[in-house]
Amino acid sequence: MFAKPETLTFPEAANLLLVGATAADTIDVVGLSKGDTVLVHGAAGGVGTSVVQQAVLLGATVIGTASERDFDAVRGFGVTPVAYGPGLDERVRHAAPDGVDAAIDTVGADEAIDVSLALVSDRARIVSTAAFGRVKQDGFQVVGGSVPRSGPFRAAVRQSILDLAAEGKLTVPIGQTFPLSEARRAVEALRGKHPYGKLALVT
Repeated sequence: MFAKPETLTFPEAANLLLVGATAADTIDVVGLSKGDTVLVHGAAGGVGTSVVQQAVLLGATVIGTASERDFDAVRGFGVTPVAYGPGLDERVRHAAPDGVDAAIDTVGADEAIDVSLALVSDRARIVSTAAFGRVKQDGFQVVGGSVPRSGPFRAAVRQSILDLAAEGKLTVPIGQTFPLSEARRAVEALRGKHPYGKLALVT
């Protein structure tokens, strides 16, 4: 049980620990450190937004894939945004002329994995939260409930995530809130295009 940081609203706090601990897990797995350049797939998503903030706090240079409509939000975290789609590897090379040290995938798309494999020489420094079907074939890393180390690590890092949020160093953008009575509309919004940030149900 943890106390809600006073700096966070209830929707922000409700979304903090899951995405924050998952993000920290990916960063730990690839051994990210100051001076590294990391490619984050899904930089404007829930986990991706936390990954990029935590990576920047470590002193890493962050290249983040996102839809162009979310570029300003991504830039706001000190991240260089690049658009999804054909030619992604070349756009990343242009954004990171000295190379990419690690890649964190929060999307699970083949494009994300293919580009990561093409740009990162050490497959131990590529991790995904979603592309479980390609792990055996391609030899990168994954995090999640099926990975024995993930649970204990995430439990141990939660207080640090709360502390960062309380200090204003880690935010959880909320795109839209819905009353509990409109849960169906919230699910529909989640499946379609919705404002940048997390969706939350409130009572």
